[in-house]
Amino acid sequence: EGVHKFGAVDNMRIRVLPVLGTMPAIMGQSCAALALCEIGEKPFSPFAGERVSRNVRHRIYQKLKTREKKIRDNLELEFPDQKSELVSSNGEDTRESKVIGGKWVGPAQIDCDDVEYLFAEVWRNRCAVTGDRLGTVLGLCRWDMSRKSDCTNLVLMGARALEKFDKDARNLGDGR
Repeated sequence: EGVHKFGAVDNMRIRVLPVLGTMPAIMGQSCAALALCEIGEKPFSPFAGERVSRNVRHRIYQKLKTREKKIRDNLELEFPDQKSELVSSNGEDTRESKVIGGKWVGPAQIDCDDVEYLFAEVWRNRCAVTGDRLGTVLGLCRWDMSRKSDCTNLVLMGARALEKFDKDARNLGDGR
């Protein structure tokens, strides 16, 4: 009988009580964000980002890993004295990270969760070069080849921008 006193409506199902606390909490967070923006005299511009599905995140992550492996393989062909033995663990490239010809080589320094963060929070699901949104083929690539491939050095690009970036990297030594 005591639990029934906490229902918002008579004869309300008791199982939904834990759910009711989250909505006021979210509303409170939203009001607090609006109040802080007003106090700081900054515009309130909430962002409703499109989520990228797990399959898309995984595919982009796999493409990045393949891209990093190709970069390493090409540099090791160009500098044979820098070649290291391929040690594979479950299909993963586990060769040690190092610098070959002024370019960092090694496995991607991110995971699938970082891919979602880069897509949604950093690049807002847009190509860094053209501003194209999801719907175009987007991929991650390293901006500065002398630095490792972590969240601070990865750029989201569309297929055409990525091709131009790679072409400039081959011809000029750097795609930037």
